[in-house]
Amino acid sequence: MRKPSLNNLTVRNKLLLIYVVCVLIPIILTDTVIMYYVNSTYKQSHYREMQHAMERVEYNLSEFVSTCILFTNNMYTDNILDKFLNKKYSSNIDYYDQYIKMLDNNSLSYNYNYGLLYKIEIFADNDTLIGGGKISALNSVKESEWYQEYKKNGQDIFLYTYYDETKKFIPGSGSCRTISIMRNLDNFGSQGVEKVLKIDIDYNEMLTDVLNEKIDGRIYVRNEEYIIFSNQPNTSGMRIFEEAGTLDDLKPTMSRTFRSGNDEWEILLFSKDIPFWNVLIQNKGILFLILLNILIPTVLIYLVGISVSRRLSLITAYLGKVEKEQFEVIYTEEGEDEIGRLIRSYNMMVLRIKELVEVVFRRNTEKQALELSKKQAELNAIQSQVNPHFLFNTLETIRMRSLIKGEGETAEIIGELAVLFRKSMNWGADYVTLEEEMNFIEKYINIQKYRYGDKIKFHHNIMEECRQLKIPKLTVSNFIENACVHGIEPSEKEGVIFLTIAKNEEFLLIQVSDNGRGFEKNRLEELRRMIAAADIRMLGEAKSTGILNTYLRLKMYYENRVDFVIDSKPDYGTDITIKIPLTIIRGLDREESIDDKSYDR
Repeated sequence: MRKPSLNNLTVRNKLLLIYVVCVLIPIILTDTVIMYYVNSTYKQSHYREMQHAMERVEYNLSEFVSTCILFTNNMYTDNILDKFLNKKYSSNIDYYDQYIKMLDNNSLSYNYNYGLLYKIEIFADNDTLIGGGKISALNSVKESEWYQEYKKNGQDIFLYTYYDETKKFIPGSGSCRTISIMRNLDNFGSQGVEKVLKIDIDYNEMLTDVLNEKIDGRIYVRNEEYIIFSNQPNTSGMRIFEEAGTLDDLKPTMSRTFRSGNDEWEILLFSKDIPFWNVLIQNKGILFLILLNILIPTVLIYLVGISVSRRLSLITAYLGKVEKEQFEVIYTEEGEDEIGRLIRSYNMMVLRIKELVEVVFRRNTEKQALELSKKQAELNAIQSQVNPHFLFNTLETIRMRSLIKGEGETAEIIGELAVLFRKSMNWGADYVTLEEEMNFIEKYINIQKYRYGDKIKFHHNIMEECRQLKIPKLTVSNFIENACVHGIEPSEKEGVIFLTIAKNEEFLLIQVSDNGRGFEKNRLEELRRMIAAADIRMLGEAKSTGILNTYLRLKMYYENRVDFVIDSKPDYGTDITIKIPLTIIRGLDREESIDDKSYDR
């Protein structure tokens, strides 16, 4: 039984494994999380919308009633009206004369209701009052339903909801559904005369506020007896009230109880659950992106798999023929990649082998067999050949093709990237001059500018006397890279990096500043503590912190005689200052020169 290994899988199966594990499963998991949060957010938004609708309904209805009650206060405190209602009139002329004078100085002549009141009536137990206008004798309404309920309730201010069927037969009398406020006008004493104020709130205005709530659900407002308002299309002020108990068997999505005058009203809201597919349909953009995220990688992996596996299978088949001493040329579209070059090399080898076979076979069978064995070895060498400089050669090929196509900027960046790779992979000497370090930094900055355009600005000021001083390789460049990656890239504003290198008689000074994201106070203090307690053993443990890693190298190279200061502020950037004694720099330069001479000898 063969040991499980990736080497035993075909290229097609390897590509399929990569697709499933690295593309399909992560996409499905990510899309599932996205869809879950979209659905959750949508439901929360819908729930908040319903809450706000209930709050608006409560506020509007309460404001209607409160404003109307406030209007009754004007009548309650009107001394002129009270005297008019108490007075006994000797004749109709006397009554009308006093009535006109009262209107000139009374709240009834002003519109305090802002259109909220449909009708205002005042009734007094005074037989000399002549019915008409807004004032009538109390005897005319003592047998009415509303007056009986008002007296039965016994409250000074009474909110009463009832259905007045007589309004059906009186044009212009308003809706049959009636909400009235009754109030006893006894602020100045009854003086033997009962006075009652009755105002009818405009039911249709209140209903309009409920109907205007355009939400995906049903709204009902009820008191103990009736369903007063509803946002259903068939709701009308002329229809008989439905009993409040018809909603008792239904479970509302949410409810709210509030006081309206002296009456207790309840708002009930019924909403259907939103199916998940409806949420997706309403967010078609997200559904489209999810399908696109799955489709594009699938098609790309499929095309790449076909391109690679088909040609590799063809090569394998023809190599099998070679094992049987059948030397046939592969006729197919070779391509310009490594597999295409391998096919061309195979064809060239096969042609040469056939030529040798035809020439040598006639002369000497053994020699022919020997040559064939040699070519077979060459074939095996080609099959196992691995070019250690593949990456650099590929970058050079891409650069040359970019130059041919006139893409000079791309070719230049690729060339600088190749140089960076070579210098990074070929460590060479431990020390380089600041001039060489700056060349490396400038190439790195050029690549970053190619990626981010004008977002990154780099300024440097280097004293000429410092350019030939040697420092550990990739010292300054690591701080520049850290400023780009952790400071500038996460920030949305334009990034600026300043590099200053100078010296005095004693020290070499290096300062790297950026205006990037900076460190939070806690993280900065933690980093300072790590730097203060750093030793060489931490070099392998500080992989996540480039600053600490580079400081440990400096500390190791310069025998703990490096002064290192870091200051940072969130959203204002980071300043790093390094101070190295010139004596130890010059001493290391001399030691390196001696080592180089010894090596040369």
